[in-house]
Amino acid sequence: MKRFRSLLASVLCAVLLCSLVTSSLAQTTRKQVKIRGYITQLNSPTSFEIEDYRVKRDESLTLELENQTPEVNFKQSDLRIGTLVEITGEYDEQTSELKATKIKVDLEQFRQLDVTTILDRKPLELAQTDSGWRGLIAADGRRIRIEPETKLVFKLNKSEQKTAQDKQKTEKQKTDKQKTDKQNADQQTTAATEEVVPLKSLDEVGPGTTITYHGREQADGTVLANLVEFQRNELEKGERNLWKQIKVKEKPFVFEEQKPGELKVGGDKYKVVPNKEVQDYVNTLGQSLIPAYQKAMADSDPQKIPFQFRVVQAKGFNAGAYPNGVIIIHSHVFEILENEAQLAAVLAHEIAHATQEHQYRQMQHNKKRRTAMLLGSLAASAFGLYGISTILDIVNTAMVRGYARALENQSDRLCLQYMADAGYDLREAPRVWKLVAKSQGSGPTFYWSSHDNASERRSFMMVTIRNAFSEMDLQALKKNESEFQHVAALVKEATAKKKKAKAS
Repeated sequence: MKRFRSLLASVLCAVLLCSLVTSSLAQTTRKQVKIRGYITQLNSPTSFEIEDYRVKRDESLTLELENQTPEVNFKQSDLRIGTLVEITGEYDEQTSELKATKIKVDLEQFRQLDVTTILDRKPLELAQTDSGWRGLIAADGRRIRIEPETKLVFKLNKSEQKTAQDKQKTEKQKTDKQKTDKQNADQQTTAATEEVVPLKSLDEVGPGTTITYHGREQADGTVLANLVEFQRNELEKGERNLWKQIKVKEKPFVFEEQKPGELKVGGDKYKVVPNKEVQDYVNTLGQSLIPAYQKAMADSDPQKIPFQFRVVQAKGFNAGAYPNGVIIIHSHVFEILENEAQLAAVLAHEIAHATQEHQYRQMQHNKKRRTAMLLGSLAASAFGLYGISTILDIVNTAMVRGYARALENQSDRLCLQYMADAGYDLREAPRVWKLVAKSQGSGPTFYWSSHDNASERRSFMMVTIRNAFSEMDLQALKKNESEFQHVAALVKEATAKKKKAKAS
């Protein structure tokens, strides 16, 4: 009996210990998290996925709506693939299940889109019918739907407006001199200075044309446009001056001595990885991702961007694009990525910043309004009205960051298009951000300070692939892991030797 009691006590202790260990393990696999991302899979209004997170919510949990306006009528049942949400809840790392305790939906995303982009191809799926234009425009990494009710117009750019104004002035002088009928002269003047006319033919629209589309994103991922404005793109004086200000100077590296080269771009200075095979590999890859219309431009064309790609010695997952086509890639990128398709995603993102003239557009965005706010803030500070000054500064910063985020999203969409054109597996683009999060967390990275966290960016790209590239055979696209790994080893060797020489 005594032996039985001892055995029973041992069993009870083992069961208790096992229970405590199991409970402890369960607690260590669950944690409170807050994530922000796009719904990538919708099972039901109470069960959906955001990349790898399997979100569950009780039916009693009410969605919190932010930035509500009369133009957006959102209901609890309106959750769909592509909806941007912020989830707070308990996450189980073993099952990837996230039990939501709070869900926020920012209704800003459901407002009308007003986006400017530069076409990289002719809109071949658009046709003119008896009732109006109808079809799709593949642009901006999106499918823009055109119905007969959609208004399509062509606008004069700044140079064309100036030419029209000069013509008006000449016509007026000629009219005054000849003393012709004033009414006829007015009609000639109006015809000469018309800035917006209905689109008559697709002959007016081709690669390199600027397009501004206005409309709303639909449940199927298309954008139903109510107005599309085309305009011949030009290198404006301010942008031309920006290019000139960014001087590029390069001192070649010495491979035999493993001595890095030096690259100066504007006020920035970089050490170039001293390996010709590495530099040639990245430059060849980068050149293959440039849109065809840019490659086809004559070298004398002022709008041709002279792209060049350099791997520089620097820590941190980072890359950057200058308006004049200089693109730098940190050597640390090769320690995180796995294959060439992922590197193509990084390069294509930066190429899009240049082709879409993002730095110049960022500088010009709401320029007058932001200048007025800055002057108002300075004036308020001078009179001791620091509260007003702070508010104006916050609004100004929000305007800049909000627009920068829109440009980042545009580059992410177009990076997928450039990858597809070059034959790379699009699924490797969102995987980049999974690797980045695993390596250094989910904070902002890259050239712009407003890059979204890894979950948001990865889910955004997954939704874009679904919406705009669903008809592609992704299995047939390339990854090229072996060649990338060879080059990554060369980068590691070149940067390691530099450290060793410095230490000695």
